[in-house]
Amino acid sequence: MKKIILAFFIFGLAGCARPYGPAEQVLNKDIVSPKSGEQQTKITVTRNKQFIGGGSGGMCKFLVTIDGSDVALLKQNQFVTAYITNGSHKLKVSNECNVLTMGMRKTLDIIANGTEQQYIAENGFWGQYRMWRTK
Repeated sequence: MKKIILAFFIFGLAGCARPYGPAEQVLNKDIVSPKSGEQQTKITVTRNKQFIGGGSGGMCKFLVTIDGSDVALLKQNQFVTAYITNGSHKLKVSNECNVLTMGMRKTLDIIANGTEQQYIAENGFWGQYRMWRTK
């Protein structure tokens, strides 16, 4: 009996371990492709897989916005890569489920300088949005 329970536990954990994948819903195809002849910075935003989070943490997608332009909708374990011109920009993550968000979002002022940048976004336990640079 113990072996059966242990086997179910192991298969359950293995089912939760999904690799990160690209966003299924890209809203601005122009920004996710590099432009030749322009000085651009590659920006990748990844939404963490979470077991806990705000009330809508698993149901609603994260809306990634750069300088007021919607880029993509991210489910858990998804990422989007954008190419932005060098200079100052605003990177924002909010929730597509407007009813449940109550204005919750996280905005970072970023400097695109030609060096690749990576950001992680997630919901906090109380529903707040967190985003930080990892590279």
